[in-house]
Amino acid sequence: TDRQTDRQTDRQTDRQTELSNCTFVKTILMLLVVLYHAILYWNGNWFVGEPAYSAPGLPVAARWLNSFLIYAFTLVSGYLFYHVKFEKGRYDRFLSFAANKAKRLLVPYLFVSAVWAVPFAVYFSKYDTADVMKDFVLGASPAQLWFLLMLFGVFVIFYPLSGFFQKHDIAGAAAVILIYGLGLVVQINVFQFSHVCIYIPFFWLGFKLRQHKTLWLRKIPVLIWLLADVVLFSAVECLSERSGVMLSLLHRGFTFLLHIVGALTAFLVLQRIACRVRWKESRAFALFSKNSMPIYLFHQQIVYVLIYWLNGVLNPYVHAAVSFIGAVLASLLISVIMTSFKWTRLLVGEK
Repeated sequence: TDRQTDRQTDRQTDRQTELSNCTFVKTILMLLVVLYHAILYWNGNWFVGEPAYSAPGLPVAARWLNSFLIYAFTLVSGYLFYHVKFEKGRYDRFLSFAANKAKRLLVPYLFVSAVWAVPFAVYFSKYDTADVMKDFVLGASPAQLWFLLMLFGVFVIFYPLSGFFQKHDIAGAAAVILIYGLGLVVQINVFQFSHVCIYIPFFWLGFKLRQHKTLWLRKIPVLIWLLADVVLFSAVECLSERSGVMLSLLHRGFTFLLHIVGALTAFLVLQRIACRVRWKESRAFALFSKNSMPIYLFHQQIVYVLIYWLNGVLNPYVHAAVSFIGAVLASLLISVIMTSFKWTRLLVGEK
């Protein structure tokens, strides 16, 4: 009985540690999003103009990061949602829950769109009134802010179904796959509807990870997770260059599997790293962690400026590094200023 008690205590400690480590996971993912945008220009069809120099490694790195980053973010959100609603007993009323999420997500969406993202889009991409209405007012393609609309939509749709998802694993899995398929078939960009459907399975996955624990997943070595992710990514890269109905369907299936494995790999690997580094003792990390959401809100337009100034001036790999460091530091400075005052904190979704 003493051994059983000790094992139970160890399991509870593991779950508490894993929950605490989600702060580390989210902060690292946020920094990787900044890195992704710092190198995305060399993938083509992003921002304006063409890169002065080619950099073969950067497009591949950008596509790999894109294969798991937002999916892992959404997974962590589902993981935390289960903890707060079903373990802490909060989120008991839908209207108050939706109002809270609107303050955290929609208010910064409106504010940052109006004073930051739209002016940059007008200047660099020559947006007119119709473009602003479509991409920002209707939310079809509001730069990095699409994530806020998507996550709000996921919360609002998932909440009424959360009791069903908690009780029914198989039926719940079938339901989220159908929702995912709806997002692929019904391409509605208004308020990120299609993306909401596409990301719900990853929110559900995080929800279930917290409910059923991750011990069996953590028994799989990190190298196996990383190898599986690399193999799937390579398969998707190869299939993307082929044509034909069957190959297209195969590509879609492997892509979905890549996103699942990539999100799980990111979550589990970063959890493992969090257990081995003293991130809670680092003041610098605490600063980034505290300001992670505002950094996300402001970083992309700083990358635009650095691309505009430095394209053709620096080696592309040096340029990407400067863009990453510059965007992180400049957006951090803006974040610190915005979070220093009560009303500006509310405008960027902070309490």
